[in-house]
Amino acid sequence: MMLLEIKNLHKIYDNGTHALKGISLHVNEGEFLVVIGLSGSGKSTLLRCINRLIEPTSGSIKFFDKEITHVKGEELRKLKSQIGMVFQQFNLIKRRSVLSNVINGKLGKLSTFDTLIERYSDEVYKEAYSCLDIVGISDKAKIRADSLSGGQQQRVAIARSLMQNPKLLLADEPVASLDPATSNSIMQYFEKVNKEFGTTVICNLHFLSLVRRYATRVIALKAGEIIYEGLPSAIDESWFKTIYGEEAEEVEIR
Repeated sequence: MMLLEIKNLHKIYDNGTHALKGISLHVNEGEFLVVIGLSGSGKSTLLRCINRLIEPTSGSIKFFDKEITHVKGEELRKLKSQIGMVFQQFNLIKRRSVLSNVINGKLGKLSTFDTLIERYSDEVYKEAYSCLDIVGISDKAKIRADSLSGGQQQRVAIARSLMQNPKLLLADEPVASLDPATSNSIMQYFEKVNKEFGTTVICNLHFLSLVRRYATRVIALKAGEIIYEGLPSAIDESWFKTIYGEEAEEVEIR
């Protein structure tokens, strides 16, 4: 079943930058789609348009066959509850506990007062611990987020997104600031969420070794346009040069 359909999507920023130039693609339920391309190619803009963190200039985005491009208010809040987002810089509240950060993923469904005093039901705590178990970090629940390593913080961010029970999980360069060994570890959690829970994943990545290992399908962006769409195994040296430039050399992460 088609989960996401994007047609002729454009994004022009106020400074005149034309970040997306007529992007059209579809994503089926259960896919692990990876978006690749140079910095500035439009990868982050695409994810932010899907999640409605920014407003597209024109074009159409349909989620479960429903137009979401210009929804607002309660309709937008309901949409965001179905789409999780993991960022490169984790976006945790550093002085709060790991458990509190994870529960923040459910704030749209909790009362403002309970959130302010951090008073939650046993069911919410149980769910949060379950999400931490998925990423193997439940033993860190009570400690401050800023005491964790970068890889551990990203695992907390993944657990936080899982509190939404999302239909679609977006990840914007989730391993860009991590070392190679940790990068593979984090990608394995995205793979687990995709394969074991059936969550559709769209992930921006740089390293083709990770793309070939985890993606079911790849699109490559260049200057805001799709220049490749297909299987990761089909990206040979010629395609690599086309996507990243003649002077680029592939760096492998094991």
